[in-house]
Amino acid sequence: MIVDFKYSLGDVVRTRRGDSGKVVAMSASEGRNEPLFRSYRLELDDDTQSWCPEFKIESVVGW
Repeated sequence: MIVDFKYSLGDVVRTRRGDSGKVVAMSASEGRNEPLFRSYRLELDDDTQSWCPEFKIESVVGW
């Protein structure tokens, strides 16, 4: 299956919570409300990593 992701590896994105992080991994699975649920593993400013669903990302702020 080919998945079109809105963001790419290495993109620095800002989330709705106001934090930002670099995309280091991507995942796609079947969602409940959408045919495909996309999420991104972000490396945050404090060197921790966290998964974030695509709909909670506001914008790209750098590369």
